[in-house]
Amino acid sequence: MIDFTKVGKKISKYRKQINLSQEELADRLFVTRQALSKWENGTSAPSTDTLLELCNFFNVSFEDLLCLNDNEKIEVDPNDIFKGYNREFIINQIIKNELIVNLSDVFYQMSPVERLTILKAIKEEKIKCDLQELVFKLTPSEQRFLLGGQLYELAFIQKK
Repeated sequence: MIDFTKVGKKISKYRKQINLSQEELADRLFVTRQALSKWENGTSAPSTDTLLELCNFFNVSFEDLLCLNDNEKIEVDPNDIFKGYNREFIINQIIKNELIVNLSDVFYQMSPVERLTILKAIKEEKIKCDLQELVFKLTPSEQRFLLGGQLYELAFIQKK
């Protein structure tokens, strides 16, 4: 999964290395400064054609610009696991076990859709977690989804 927040930081870095303003680079790419700004802050992504133009312009590989070979470990702020990253990227990193977090500590930071995505991965045994700790952070419908009726009662009784 491509983290477009990270890609945007790389576009910004390369643009600054050649001493161009956003306006100047946007003019050379025939896009608006606002579009370039959105790419740099990760709220949108350039088209494939524009990515190729950027690679040629910066004289870098496609893999480099898209951070495909970056193997740096992801560090997140436990108070805001999404800070500086694309939300979908973080959720996928958790599911792939490339980002290890204590789910019961960060679950409240996730949207309802993100929470269900994580719960589905737990149910499919893609993610290991302490269910007895997590169950108290879940809504009743999330508990039923994850554990089912009888399992929910069993988990609840075991916690007492």
